[in-house]
Amino acid sequence: MNSIRQRLLTWLLTGLTLVLVIAGYAMYRQARLETNTLFDYQFQQTALALRNQNLLALAIGAETDSGGDLLVQIWDRSRNLLYVSDRQRQLPFVAQGGFTDLVWRDEPWRLFALHAGDRIVQIAQPVAVRLRMSADIALHNLAPFLLLLPGMGLVVWFGVGAGLRPLQRVAHEIQNRHSGALEPVGATRLPVEIAPLVHALNDLLAQLAQTLDHQRQFIADAAHELRTPLTAVRLQAELAGRATDAVERAGALRDLNAGLERATHLIEQLLVMARLEAQPPARREMIDLRGLATAAVMAQAAIAEARALDLGLLPGASAHVVADPAELRTLLDHLIDNALRYTPAGGRVDVAVQPAATEAWLIVHDTGPGIPPQERERVFDRFYRSAEATVPGSGLGLAIVKRIADRYGARIDLDSPADGSGLAVTVRFPSVTSMV
Repeated sequence: MNSIRQRLLTWLLTGLTLVLVIAGYAMYRQARLETNTLFDYQFQQTALALRNQNLLALAIGAETDSGGDLLVQIWDRSRNLLYVSDRQRQLPFVAQGGFTDLVWRDEPWRLFALHAGDRIVQIAQPVAVRLRMSADIALHNLAPFLLLLPGMGLVVWFGVGAGLRPLQRVAHEIQNRHSGALEPVGATRLPVEIAPLVHALNDLLAQLAQTLDHQRQFIADAAHELRTPLTAVRLQAELAGRATDAVERAGALRDLNAGLERATHLIEQLLVMARLEAQPPARREMIDLRGLATAAVMAQAAIAEARALDLGLLPGASAHVVADPAELRTLLDHLIDNALRYTPAGGRVDVAVQPAATEAWLIVHDTGPGIPPQERERVFDRFYRSAEATVPGSGLGLAIVKRIADRYGARIDLDSPADGSGLAVTVRFPSVTSMV
């Protein structure tokens, strides 16, 4: 289980234990240093006290205060042993004066030799005695900390729990919400470490609430817009069913087919809008706008010809943008479709690509009725249709264009040509590579 509490406790208790181990080792080293200093001084003082000692007195049992662990040996210059305090632990002769470390019978010893006239006094002690005393001193000094360790562990345990309590409170508040509760999480008196997480969560909840509001509004608008064409289709189907002759039936079926086309077009636009609002761009790649415009014009050339319209691509330089090619094609298709719908027979629709210093322009110009200046801001709203519109439509075409343009940081300008006829829609894409 991946637990923050467990991680904190593991790190803190491990660190606490490590500190105690290091402190214990440091105490042991210090105790050993002090013990060696103390015993070495005792060696020197004992040797000085014995340099003129009467050997006969020693031999008949004169006691020397050696601490019980010291071995005393007195030699003459000819290396004859004159006295030893414990014959069971007799050490070999060491001629070197001062302190010497040696190993005798697999046991390390510390030895001090003092040359005094015709005598050599040697004081020795097993190193194990010093080590044992150093360990006892270190343990004695460390004992209070070891006794405090359980209490310190409890303090750490409760401290971690108290530190995590604000996070648990936030989690509890979220768990107790129902699925539709998107109000911000309480952010008062939060630790600085948790505050960024809660603020980010509140931002996400706000975005989600806005998205759900848009979706609810979109569904309501879509239901309203679909009601009219579907009702018309139903009535046209009833008329076709009640037709009394072939001519009347053929006319009713034509109207029915036109109604189905309008409903299909509306549903397709609704699906496009829903996809744009729900998903980020699928992929981004370098796109040749002139190649894209050529393909779009060719795809709708037959529709333009059927409506007696002149649809073409103006000559000019090429420009490149980075975008999802499918979305950019959708944008251009809707611009051309709008222009073809609103341009009367005999009119003209021109598509142009124009590179700029830091932009690439995609322009669709038609000779239709245009859009009044006071309505140009509203035409990008979903389902908005001008009161003067005479051509059937859903009011989604320019909304889709605006949604795609916003995804790539593009601006849309709606202008009237110098002669005042028609409409020029310019989509300005930023950060492009232009080629002449």
